[in-house]
Amino acid sequence: MRIFILSAHPAARSFNHAIIDRLRSVLQVHELLEHDLYREQFDPVLPLTEIQRRYSLDPDVQAHYRDLQQADALIIVHPDWWGQPPGILKGWLDRVLRPGIAYEFEGPEFGRKHPRPLLQGRRGLVFVTSDSEASQVESLFDMIWRERVFSFCGVTPVAVDVFGGLRDATRRTRNGYLQRVEERARQLVAVPIDREGGVP
Repeated sequence: MRIFILSAHPAARSFNHAIIDRLRSVLQVHELLEHDLYREQFDPVLPLTEIQRRYSLDPDVQAHYRDLQQADALIIVHPDWWGQPPGILKGWLDRVLRPGIAYEFEGPEFGRKHPRPLLQGRRGLVFVTSDSEASQVESLFDMIWRERVFSFCGVTPVAVDVFGGLRDATRRTRNGYLQRVEERARQLVAVPIDREGGVP
């Protein structure tokens, strides 16, 4: 299975990167297509020319297009900054999940058009780290990822997990979070992918 792993935290010693390390360990028999937005210095600004062209000629963005379209599953790891993903990840959504890549609008030329998802048959998994208690922000990230992004693009969500209270979390708590990462990763790859009909 090809798994696209996207991370968005600038600190190499953050818990986000501990999650990535655990994912590599659990999923090592699979093909991992990894992108660290900060390490790649991904430009999050969507220029007018890309909106007008409906496609990016930026080779970095094209690499993300290619890996995303080849992937069977998508894992996103990011911190909670002001109840949202970091700006660099929001910019990734703007530049990479574009018409013709993640969705398309269809309908009569002068009539109302409806969105058609283009990423059907893929599974999505999100891990969010937060200093807030998970119960305070879970609904926010569920709405962003399940209801807005994944639903619109046709990705079947496996889970959106928020690991809360990280600033004061004990080693035992953090180890428990990493155990949940392992469980979710195994859940992600447990069922064969059916690209035509989605997840059986």
